[in-house]
Order: sequence, then C-alpha cells, then structure tokens
Amino acid sequence: MDLTSRERLLKTLNREPIDRIPISTYELTPYGADPWYEAQPSYRELLKFIAEKTDILCLWDQPAQNACAWEEEFQRWSENESFFERYILHTPKGDLTRLTRRDANLNTLWTVEPLLKTLEDAEAYFALPWDFGGMDMTRYRQIEARMGDRGLMLCDTLDPVCALAYGFGFESFMIYAWQERERVKKCMDAVLERLLIELRHKLELGAGPIWRIYGPEYISPPYFPVEAFRELVAAYDKPLIDLIHEYGGKARLHSHGRVSRLLDIIVEMGADAIDPLEPPPQGDADLAEVKKKYGDRLILFGNIELSYLEYWEAGQIEDYVKRSIEAAAKGGGYVIMPTAAPINAPLWEKTAQNYYRFIETALKYGRNI
Repeated sequence: MDLTSRERLLKTLNREPIDRIPISTYELTPYGADPWYEAQPSYRELLKFIAEKTDILCLWDQPAQNACAWEEEFQRWSENESFFERYILHTPKGDLTRLTRRDANLNTLWTVEPLLKTLEDAEAYFALPWDFGGMDMTRYRQIEARMGDRGLMLCDTLDPVCALAYGFGFESFMIYAWQERERVKKCMDAVLERLLIELRHKLELGAGPIWRIYGPEYISPPYFPVEAFRELVAAYDKPLIDLIHEYGGKARLHSHGRVSRLLDIIVEMGADAIDPLEPPPQGDADLAEVKKKYGDRLILFGNIELSYLEYWEAGQIEDYVKRSIEAAAKGGGYVIMPTAAPINAPLWEKTAQNYYRFIETALKYGRNI
C-alpha cells in the first residue's frame, strides 16, 4: 500500500519501513513556501508536477518580532531592473546602514553594503535592548493547510555563525573569526541567547517537525580547520539541536562544501540529518561512502547537484539518479534531493526537462530498497 508523502517522510525520519524513497525538490516547492516561484509563469507546470509526484518539504522562515522600539528607517528605490533598499539603524554609538539589491527575474538578494563594518559596530548592535515580541504563525498555518498530506513543514533557523557572517559579509567575518575570536564569540553568545528564546516560542506553537539549521558552511574547510568547526559551530548549534529534540522535532544541519571531515562532529552534536551532501568538485561527499559510515546515524538529503539539472543531458541525469539510489537508498534514511534550486526566470527549458527526468527516474527506481 502506498504511503502519503507525509507518512513517507515521517517514517524516513524515524527509520521505519517505507514504500519508496522520498523525493524532494528543496526550495522549489508549491503551496506558497516561496511565492516568487508561483508568480513565475515558466515555473507553473513544473510546480504542478512537483505537487503531484514528490514529497514536499515546505521551507518556513519567519523572524521573531522585537518588542523593543529601535530607531530605524528604510529608503527604497529602483534603477533600471534592480530594486534597492537602504536600512538605517540609529544607535547611541552612531548609525549602522545596510544596502541590498534585488534584481528582476532573479530570486536572490544581494548585500551591497553589510550592516556591520567593524567589531565595534557589532558590539553597538548587540548593546541595543532586545526582547521577544511574539510570533505571527498565520502564513505557517496557511501553507500547512494548503499542503495537507502532501508533505511536511521544514522550519528554518539560522545559527550564530550565520548571523554574524551575514551581518559582516563573509570575508570580513572570516578575518574577524581568525583574528578576534573571543570578541566574535561574545557576539555569538548574544545571538544564541536570542535564537533560543525565539526557537522555544516557535516550538511551543507547534512549528516543525523538521528544522533546518543553516550557517555551519561558513566555518567549513578550506576556510577553517576542523577544530574551529567544533568551537564555533558545534558549541553553538548543539543547544539549538537539544531544544528541537526537547519538543520531539528533528534537526537537519545544512552545509554546502566539503563536509566529509566534519561528519563525526555533526553526529556528536546530535543532528538527525545532513544536507545537501555535495559531490566533488563542489563538495567532497561520496554518497556511498557517507551512507556506509553514517547511514545508521544520519538521514541523508541531497547529492543531486543543481548544476547537473541545469546543464546535463537527460540521459546523464537518469544515470546519476539511478546511481544515487543504488548508493544510499538501501535500508532507508535517504531523501533524494537537489543541492539547491534555480533562481532565474524564465526557467530554462533544459532545467525544467531535467527536473521531470530526475523525478520520474526516482519514482521508477526508488522502490528498489
């Protein structure tokens, strides 16, 4: 008897027998998880197919409200086909400004000027009063109702590394994390305190059951050694994982790049799952090897590189999907998934056709487990 997508995903997370491997298309999902995709005519037929044939994990990332009144302002304008926003935060130690750009027909946000330019900026930011101001779950409930038994909610939370890397921009953050580690960690302590308050509130309102924690990739090799990952990721993300477990949820750690040397630490942290397990050369994950070493301790998500779906021929996609299933599907604990989602509009025809081939192949061969 075929399972519903919701049942299939839950059983996979709990390592129970399933009818076939779950198929996820990551951020490219229907039901309003990312309204940009549904607004693009070139994506609509593919989204319908995804809704009918795959196992949806709807990403939800709603920031908490700050109960404290900050002095801030926004300036917005457009130039050609780009839309700009300048955010100005007034602090007792001076103004902090961030400039972002969003381009027409691209589903991404460019940070032209980061909010934090120096460690003094960061210390001024975290000196501002902050108190949890509640959470609006309206959109969460709407997505969940639209999706029904077609999948599960996948709730997002950044970690302290990500918060600082975004605040500074990656290059500056990396330099500070090397040269001013203790000052950076004090800022991360402040972030963690706020994140735990926010996360607990969301969990109490029923958000979950799966949580994606993003940010660890900023401390992954080759940028930092393994021990830095233990100090700056494991020490700060484990409390988030523990809190998710306290409410019966599952924690999926997200890290692009070279993660093979980090998997022992990720297991020690208590993570339930890992994504997106990029193959070489973008990453270093040999799927069969990861399954052999960690398949009894981590649910594996991914390994289908987005660039394959964008540029490969249909036969190559089919062969690669079959090999991925052979490498990781046996015994369960694997969700086949691209490592990212397309961000361009209109959607390239080759990309669309390769998504169809990926899903059809996984449906055909994913029962051989």
